[in-house]
Amino acid sequence: MPGIAKTCVKKFWSWTAKNKDKVLCTINPFPTFIETLTFLKMKQFLLFMSLMGSMMLFSCSSTTMQSSWKAPGASYTKEQFKKVMVVALFKDETTRRIAEDKIAAKNPAFHASYMSLGPDQQNMDEATFKEFVKKDGYDAVLTLHLVDVQSSTSYVPGTYQGGYYGWYGMNYGGFYSPGYYTEDKNYIIETNVFSVSQDKLLWSGVTSTLNPTNINRTIDEVWDAVITRMKKEKFLVVEPVQK
Repeated sequence: MPGIAKTCVKKFWSWTAKNKDKVLCTINPFPTFIETLTFLKMKQFLLFMSLMGSMMLFSCSSTTMQSSWKAPGASYTKEQFKKVMVVALFKDETTRRIAEDKIAAKNPAFHASYMSLGPDQQNMDEATFKEFVKKDGYDAVLTLHLVDVQSSTSYVPGTYQGGYYGWYGMNYGGFYSPGYYTEDKNYIIETNVFSVSQDKLLWSGVTSTLNPTNINRTIDEVWDAVITRMKKEKFLVVEPVQK
């Protein structure tokens, strides 16, 4: 028996000998020691699971692709689209600029719209805008639009140590974590690719991001989901690496 166990048992019997009149029933010291040991192990386990959960939260993407559409026969190639305007349609100007800069940094052909569209150009009608992008030599316009924020409430059930002993052990404290309600928010973003010369929509996709906390990370996740779907649908033509 480990030294700690011997010490616990010795102290228990010493206490029992001095408090015989207070002991109302025969008590076996070993279940008490086992319960204590299990409690300590459970605390370590919960701490480990908490750390693992935090790691998964920061390593796993919270963005998923909901739907997409591609114009028949449409494709995106580097030769076809040499200059693309990136437009982030967000109400907050700061968020808009962060998003446009983030996307523009991913491809040398991409250009943030706020760099080209000054206060005088931001209220242009459709015909004037089309003329503007043609005159500035843009081949395509890529837009990101926050179309909706959906709220939902869900119940997260409590957890306990597996098996019937988990319910027994929770009477001693530390074994049971009660359930709780949480409110989630899904940010729905629509990404579109328009051809300037053809004057039509080539590709459109809708993503959902759960409880975003950082605009930079969210834009990265949305872009990764969009590129993955574009490649899967063969809209984005990936050139073979030349050796």
